[in-house]
Amino acid sequence: SDMYNNSVLLDDQQVSFFWTLSDNSISFAARGEKKSGYLAIGFGNEMVHSFAYVGWFDDDGKGRVDTYWIDGKGAADVHPTKENLTYVRCKSENGIITMEFTRPFKPLCTKDQDGKPECKNIVDPSTPLKVIWAMGAKWSNDLTEKNMHFAHSSRHVKVMLTHGSAETEQDLRPVLTVHGFMMFLAWGILLPGGVMAARYLKHLKVMVGLKSMSICNIQDWLLCYLDFSFAVAELKGLYVTSLHVKLGMTAITLACFQPINALLRPKKPASGELLLREGVIWEYSHVIAGRSVIIIGMAALLTGMKHLGERYGEDVRRLTWALICWFLIGGVTVLYLEFRDKQTGDRSSGRGNWVLGN
Repeated sequence: SDMYNNSVLLDDQQVSFFWTLSDNSISFAARGEKKSGYLAIGFGNEMVHSFAYVGWFDDDGKGRVDTYWIDGKGAADVHPTKENLTYVRCKSENGIITMEFTRPFKPLCTKDQDGKPECKNIVDPSTPLKVIWAMGAKWSNDLTEKNMHFAHSSRHVKVMLTHGSAETEQDLRPVLTVHGFMMFLAWGILLPGGVMAARYLKHLKVMVGLKSMSICNIQDWLLCYLDFSFAVAELKGLYVTSLHVKLGMTAITLACFQPINALLRPKKPASGELLLREGVIWEYSHVIAGRSVIIIGMAALLTGMKHLGERYGEDVRRLTWALICWFLIGGVTVLYLEFRDKQTGDRSSGRGNWVLGN
């Protein structure tokens, strides 16, 4: 351990992790804190879809460090790879295994080898390296279910290679699930529901349509504000680098613009008078902003689903298709209502364009 410049304890403090940076390579070492037959570390969010390094001993008692690509949870899903490891060493002292190896930052792959998994195993010192670990009783060349681990990390640790530190990433799936559900209520139900109420209930007495729209919009803005504040607090900051965040911020900004725009609405011309230029500009701005809010809000929901899947490696295709089907149902409903109004001549009642907040 004295040979390495940096060291951290991995998750559950069962494995010590060491490293030293060089110009074009990095030297790693890992030491278990309890007895085992083999010690494995992996680079990735979890063992599935990770690059693993296993320190073990063959039948002759020779220490080895072998590399693997893991794409499943069974023994058949552990695929040997050929990485460019140097200064390989594996030893055991009273059952405590220590393994060491040096590897280049970028695998040395030829054009013919570019399709192999190990060619994608790039270590970027400027990016946090996600590290996991596992221990088991025995390892062998012919893997079976008996080679499975008896202990493993419950989550990955983000190792800052250049800073010499590490942090355990909090599982934010419950937080993001609540965030997504609340935003679905806001952008997928309340907002379009309010717009449709204003559009198709205007013929009722006591301004039922506008009142329904106002109630839905107030609930929508309040829900967005609370959910936005909740998400920022849990994530410990606002990061606007992703497309999802940019779309969400744009949608919220446009939604907040609508009530302000409504207060600036010019007076309606008297019967028989032409609409003034200010009124035309207001109508167009209100229509464009209102419809943009709905479209951008839908896009924010879809990109949020994609972001959740990428962050935790989960299959969100079913949820994404369910969301798309919901939008299609809404679109078909609007087309039906428009067709019905056209057939019954409801447009003669003087209803204007479909706008948000009108």
